Amino acid sequence: MVLSLILFTFALSQERLDYEIKLGPFTIGSMRLEKLPPDTIASVDFEHFRAEVKLAGAISFLFWAEYHLETWCDKKELLPRRSYKRTKEKNYRSEWSASYEPGIVRYSDGKSYPLPDSARDILTLWFYLRTLDWKKEKSKVLTAHIDRKNWRLSFLVTGEEKVITPLGEFDCVVVSPQRESPIGTVFISQDRLRLPVVIRTRIGGFTATASLRGALFLQDQ
Repeated sequence: MVLSLILFTFALSQERLDYEIKLGPFTIGSMRLEKLPPDTIASVDFEHFRAEVKLAGAISFLFWAEYHLETWCDKKELLPRRSYKRTKEKNYRSEWSASYEPGIVRYSDGKSYPLPDSARDILTLWFYLRTLDWKKEKSKVLTAHIDRKNWRLSFLVTGEEKVITPLGEFDCVVVSPQRESPIGTVFISQDRLRLPVVIRTRIGGFTATASLRGALFLQDQ
């Protein structure tokens, strides 16, 4: 699909991507990924990312959930400096924030965990994967800290595919994890925006698919 009016560069001041989430043929929820205007913290400008995930739809009689995530990270490497997560599930609630320092991440409940070098959280990983030129990279090993657990992740280009979503048709490069991973296969568009057109994730033995259905981009004024 050619987004002729909004194909600028990845360095857009704001971006909003809306997804529908399906489990097989059933729509079970929605997701919104946002790149918000930069925030200044202690006189330093940070990128600000946000995600909203809602699960219900065809499975609401069994399970429903809402997740709100935010991350503030440096502009060059997209390494997190502060993050926040609020979880609402049928029988569970939680809310926490975390601050990242060299070698350690500190949570708002007072607990701390060792932090691998260059570790990203789930939001910064989604955005960082888009910055890579997968035509040249072919594979990439990354570290992550997600929900109090450290990960060493290996991603590999496993093919190219034409993908049809509610927003249109995209030529994509397929980037897949090579071992257990909190992030599944991502189909990244081969245009200048490198959109995560489809994100596939394993949930309880099933594969949930988030497909892009809407996009909004804004430049600096």
